[in-house]
Amino acid sequence: MNKQQSGYRALAALCASAVAAPLALAAGADPAPQADDKQASDRIEVVEVTATRTGAVDVQRVPAAITVLKPESLGKYGLGNLNDITDLVPAMTVQQQATGVNNITMRGLVVRGIVPSEVQDASLVAVYIDEMPVTLKSANPDLKVLDLQRIEVLQGPQGTLFGAGSMAGTVRQITQKPEFNELFGSVKAVGSRTSGFGGGNHNLRGSVNVPLKNAALALRLTGYTGKDSGFIRNQLTGRTTNGVSTNQGRAALRLQATRDLLIDASVTASNIKGGINDAYADLAPYTTIALLPEVGNDKLQLYNLTVNYELGQAKLVSSTSYLHRDTLYVTSAQYPATAFIFGGQDPLMQSAYTIGNKLADFAQEFRLQSTAGGPLKWTAGAFFEKGSRDTLQDQPTTGFDARYAATRNFPGYSSQANDLASTPDNYFSGRQYIDSRQVALFAEATYTLWGDGTNSGLDLTAGLRLFRGTQDFDLKFTGLFGNLSTATPAVPTGVPALANSSATARGANPRFAAAYRVNQDHTLYASAGKGFRYGGNNQPVPFNFCGINAPSTFAPDSLWNFEVGSKNTLFDRRMTFNASAYRIDWDDVQVFNRLPCTYYFTQNAGKIRSEGLELETAIKITRRTSIGINASLNHATATDTVQTGIAAQNIPAGARVPYAPKFAASASASYSIPLPNNDEVGVSATYAHRGEAYTNFAREQGSYAQIPSSNTVNATVTYRTRGYEVGLFGTNLTNGAKVSDVTPNTIAIQPGNTLYMVRPRTVGLRVTARF
Repeated sequence: MNKQQSGYRALAALCASAVAAPLALAAGADPAPQADDKQASDRIEVVEVTATRTGAVDVQRVPAAITVLKPESLGKYGLGNLNDITDLVPAMTVQQQATGVNNITMRGLVVRGIVPSEVQDASLVAVYIDEMPVTLKSANPDLKVLDLQRIEVLQGPQGTLFGAGSMAGTVRQITQKPEFNELFGSVKAVGSRTSGFGGGNHNLRGSVNVPLKNAALALRLTGYTGKDSGFIRNQLTGRTTNGVSTNQGRAALRLQATRDLLIDASVTASNIKGGINDAYADLAPYTTIALLPEVGNDKLQLYNLTVNYELGQAKLVSSTSYLHRDTLYVTSAQYPATAFIFGGQDPLMQSAYTIGNKLADFAQEFRLQSTAGGPLKWTAGAFFEKGSRDTLQDQPTTGFDARYAATRNFPGYSSQANDLASTPDNYFSGRQYIDSRQVALFAEATYTLWGDGTNSGLDLTAGLRLFRGTQDFDLKFTGLFGNLSTATPAVPTGVPALANSSATARGANPRFAAAYRVNQDHTLYASAGKGFRYGGNNQPVPFNFCGINAPSTFAPDSLWNFEVGSKNTLFDRRMTFNASAYRIDWDDVQVFNRLPCTYYFTQNAGKIRSEGLELETAIKITRRTSIGINASLNHATATDTVQTGIAAQNIPAGARVPYAPKFAASASASYSIPLPNNDEVGVSATYAHRGEAYTNFAREQGSYAQIPSSNTVNATVTYRTRGYEVGLFGTNLTNGAKVSDVTPNTIAIQPGNTLYMVRPRTVGLRVTARF
């Protein structure tokens, strides 16, 4: 406790110094002189973002906590997925069980981990590719082919401009756009080797920009193919189980139809085949037992058409997106199949827990934003989204029917004929179909008082989003574990579990902010904003297995985020120092109740308060030496005892939220050495620490295990000459990051908790050629 309090005091002191610094410097501060090229190279680059949706703005002038990442900060280490981004954004956490099976959290706003079968668990963090929302709770896509310009991570609720899925934050991946008048491209080949049970990895990536019509039409193509070795060993076969094969492609077309009309169209396709990164805690490290192959497949297509039309005093933006995605998730479930049905008696049953998803989503947004100068800047728009999700679950189990017939004195038993499963030898079949629609109107405006409107002044911002969402839900569970009542010799046909409902929610998300620009280098801000998440429908919980009647639906939940911060550019733009402090009050929280019978349900119960501090700094020590340090301290707890209706599931007052570390920090350093003929050698390294977390609020609730802290070290040495670049890199060099997620064990015959492992030490070589 003392360490925690001292950590808060230290970080609070730094925040206070950041707030005080601009006031102390303002009296003698003069505008920075115009820099020549040499001076500019001594300074930190100006980074513009479009997070405010009113055009490109220097991130140091945006009154919000935003972390901006350049793709090269990941690519030079051979990295690039969402889990890698987390290491550079301490306020963000990702649990990952397989490629594309992940869960993103920010600022301690989380109550559950990854549940692949839970179709109602709406995301708290929105993921965007340009204007396209691609968010899916527990399964955000892993796209290596986006040809990114930058990544914008917006911490805290973004519900006014980005909708209900942005209750905790938003991750925006901004792609490079085709260029009209130049043919150029690149090819990058990477080879590496993973330690332990791992092996060789390789990938090839290429991109080309093709001008098709001078100053009017251009095409940009990107392709990626690669294989990553498995690093989890199956104790039964001696083979690794979780290798990944990836093939992706993207085409982007840009048309300058008239002076005022700009059209961007893109198509992205991805096919990923891989395994699951699971191991058992009571076996040797990185070891599992799987009687059947474990599979994680993900096929995705994204289509987007964005139109920008200049209207003189404003610009009209139209974004039309369509997503189609098929996923398959198969784990070897011999332990629950044997324990729950046959009392844990040998032999273990070969059982494949199978979840398949077919998703389709159409989204349309119209946005009008101001372009004229003056004290008023504004944006307003409308958003419509229609989506569907068809989830199929099965538990095919070799020899199940015959063994059940013999042990239950049920001659001739057939899981298909008697308990209505989709196939024989299948003790659970489920189908959940969701059709959802939402519509929203939004507006946000900023007015500048006093000052010159550019380097100083007081910016007052107000925004509002009005929304309405409807969800139609249809469910059918069959099989021994799905039926409300199972077949018996006396009553030979089971009774399926059925649910059919429709729910509608509506509301408003306001946001307010005030930013005082002391001068062009120092900004103080305060903001208050509301976040919102839709409710949903629970799957039926069979009373005969679980002994409880669960609620059929759960309501929306919402929160208010209060934040103060300071953004500072120091020493003639050789240093930036940003600090923010927040308090979040989350009401009617959608609490997840996992039952011993393996079923679960969600209900609105209780309140959570999250408080924290965040720091971000970058320093250009010399023209060729840079460092950066980021840190996040979070304290998120249940404010009152949460009564769930099940004594064992009650959450004690003051219990810490699961899956959220209290402290996280990262540091980066780079140094370049000039050589003759404009050649260069660069050395870079990153370090990321993430504190421990737990899988439930309190030990008394059960399903409680520690996710250990991690320390990740990456390093690279790069040689650049003319159009070529060669780099030697290493990731997770100390093997200080091992476990990404934990599923606590509730089955006596299983060898410990299920651990989802991080790829161990990997060392490789990358070669890039540009033309």
